[in-house]
Amino acid sequence: MSKMVDSNQKKLNISEIILIALENTKSKYPPKVAYPAIVTEMSQKNTDVKQIGNTIFVLHRADKDQAAFKALNADIASNFVENSKKYVVYAKKELGLKILVTEFQGSEINTLFHVISKKPPMPNMGFQEYKVSPSVNRIVLNLG
Repeated sequence: MSKMVDSNQKKLNISEIILIALENTKSKYPPKVAYPAIVTEMSQKNTDVKQIGNTIFVLHRADKDQAAFKALNADIASNFVENSKKYVVYAKKELGLKILVTEFQGSEINTLFHVISKKPPMPNMGFQEYKVSPSVNRIVLNLG
């Protein structure tokens, strides 16, 4: 496991964030295999890549107001919460999205959405959790 880096102390570049995120996630693929796949994914059509702090958000637009996204995080937990709040505001105000969907392994990320829902950055914002399989969770986020 790689140590998370406080973006208030040091801002990482995209490559550093990807490598740290890969080392800290539950992937069946080693970083040397997953890294080029992520870089390729980030360059696909209808994909938006946004770095906030030491977190990279990769979004794939499904239609005018819906998209799937993932976060590649190398920031400390408190900054990850703030980075995520800033990202959903960006997704709604700059990209015009209403619904975001993300899937992930494990349940640690669910905590992030519960923390954000206690003080959402936008009115009427909410989310729904789904269990896709024993190890995969899906969050559908309504941006309000």
